[in-house]
Parts: sequence; C-alpha cells; structure tokens
Amino acid sequence: MTLKPSVFDPQGRTIVEALGSMGYGAVRDVRQGKYFELDVDAETPAAARTLVTEVADRLLANPVIESYRVEVDGEETSPPVEPGRRRVTRMVTLGD
Repeated sequence: MTLKPSVFDPQGRTIVEALGSMGYGAVRDVRQGKYFELDVDAETPAAARTLVTEVADRLLANPVIESYRVEVDGEETSPPVEPGRRRVTRMVTLGD
C-alpha cells in the first residue's frame, strides 16, 4: 500500500532529497509504502483474492488515501503445496 498519487508523501519526498544530495538526481519521485503477507485457507486463487480484498478494504488499507494490489500465489502458476491453502505474497500499490 502507498498513499494515492494525489496525497503528499513526506517520507518519499525526504528520500528523493537525500538521494539528490548523494548524487542520484535522476530519481525524480519516490512513493514509500508497505506490504503485508497473508496465509489464508481458500480453495481457489479467486476465493483467496476475494477474502484478502475484503480484509484489505475493511482493516488493512485506508481506501480514502491508500491504493493497493493483491497478488495471490497459484494464480496462473502451479497449485499450492497444500490443497486448500493459498499464500498472498504481496499487497502493494496500484497506480491511479
């Protein structure tokens, strides 16, 4: 999750300024964020995505100022090691 592009990111701005003083002037913007890994019981990747999206909307993200993306292990890849278990590996930002 990161702040939406329209929300000022003071940590990102500080990082850009620090990088500039270190000689990395080509870095024009940084959006600082966080991610969560969830291990959930779900029969399919779609069910895992639905569950985690609901959890993010209700608890993990502030949808007024944050964007996020859900990535589920097993979507378009090999099945999970344990049937019925899905690991959500990353919940990261979506660009607007």
